[in-house]
Amino acid sequence: MTLAVKHIDALKALLGPKGHKTNPDDVAPHLHEWRDRWQGHTPLLAMPGDTAQVGDLVRYCAEHKIAITPQGGNTGLVGAQIPQGEILLLTSRLNKVRSLDASNATMTVEAGVTLASARAAAADAGLLFPLSLASEGSATMGGVLSTNAGGMEVLRYGNARDLALGLEVVTPRGEMLDDLKGLRKDNSGYDLKQVFIGAEGTLGVITAAVVKLYPPPPFRLTAWCALQTVDDAIALLAHLRHRYGDAISKFELVPQIGVDYALKNVPGNRAPLSPSAPWHVLLELGLFAPPGGDHTLEQVLASALQNGRITDAAIAQSDTQAMQFVRMRESLSAAQKGEGLALKHDISVPVSAIAKFIETASAEVQSLMPASRIFAFGHVGDGNVHFDVLQPLQTKAHAFETCAPHITKAVYTTVLALGGSISAEHGIGVLKRTELRHQKSKVQMQAMRAIKTAFDPDNIMNPRVLF
Repeated sequence: MTLAVKHIDALKALLGPKGHKTNPDDVAPHLHEWRDRWQGHTPLLAMPGDTAQVGDLVRYCAEHKIAITPQGGNTGLVGAQIPQGEILLLTSRLNKVRSLDASNATMTVEAGVTLASARAAAADAGLLFPLSLASEGSATMGGVLSTNAGGMEVLRYGNARDLALGLEVVTPRGEMLDDLKGLRKDNSGYDLKQVFIGAEGTLGVITAAVVKLYPPPPFRLTAWCALQTVDDAIALLAHLRHRYGDAISKFELVPQIGVDYALKNVPGNRAPLSPSAPWHVLLELGLFAPPGGDHTLEQVLASALQNGRITDAAIAQSDTQAMQFVRMRESLSAAQKGEGLALKHDISVPVSAIAKFIETASAEVQSLMPASRIFAFGHVGDGNVHFDVLQPLQTKAHAFETCAPHITKAVYTTVLALGGSISAEHGIGVLKRTELRHQKSKVQMQAMRAIKTAFDPDNIMNPRVLF
């Protein structure tokens, strides 16, 4: 639907000269998804400078039933941030760290603050904001909250949902819901912030948040382990938990194909261990005192080696080497570029079912398209597996694309049979709307629609997403 010029002019006047862009060269980067999967269009790129302007914009759009797509850093992976004719509401100018309360271990940040900037602001105060993603230089706080982003330290600190204590939100009517309390206990009715976290912009625009901060562990120990099976990785996690409890910050599963392609396709990577092994684990401990005796990481990994849980291990001897280990893990998505088409699945299952899932799903995929390259990796500690299927080397792209829906159906069928979820941390967006109905029951879908209707009866907020 074409938006009338009078509405565009009215919105420009409302936003002021710094609050909008229409030049195609300025708008184009926000209409293109970084993996080349979605290309969008918009009559206006709106860039409100504060929460009041967000409210004015949304209120005008509500009165005239004009649809809005919110966008943060445009790092989303399910297409929710790419407009298809809606007003594109960019939060980049909402970029202030409003306050930091070191005694309360909280920080209030606006939606356009990047994850890297939030982490830097916490570090300047001698504290840690633990949410970390490969895209943290461009991913914004509003975006990570709207998608309930995870990352590599969910095992210790939780998802974005677990780190948020309060939100400021502009509702689909243009009203401001102000709940920026830094309280860890507030049992006074519905916990409304949880409704907006993970809602992918369908219930309103998050404009600010109060988030938890932590003391940074002064001793960080990072290691790279080689293993024969995924079951060995699960056993190693249990072995480490008995020694270190919640001090395990990262526990990431990496296949040998991931190491191979990261070395081949991402300059600057180095193999942490040689020779190769079927599977690898990146692990990191965050400790407040150096472990001694039988609890040193050397001793614990030696025990795991003796018991056959691992076949080799390297403990980082410097911060630089630790960063090299982490960089290898962070390169796994980029490592797939240049290897043909990739069919990506962001799923979760109980930790105890990860090995069964990878085994069963891999067999199903191979039966549908032999010689498919299975590229399964992810956050073993919280059950989140990125189960990617790469185009077979000798197969035409068209044949792979034709088979892709059948592959995805088989993967999701396996996930649901094991009590899992088709979306662990990337969201539903427009990519998984149909599949969502197979995961959720009729009652669950009705409840979600009732919430959507209650907040947004005219369906102006991200109208193509989820449903």
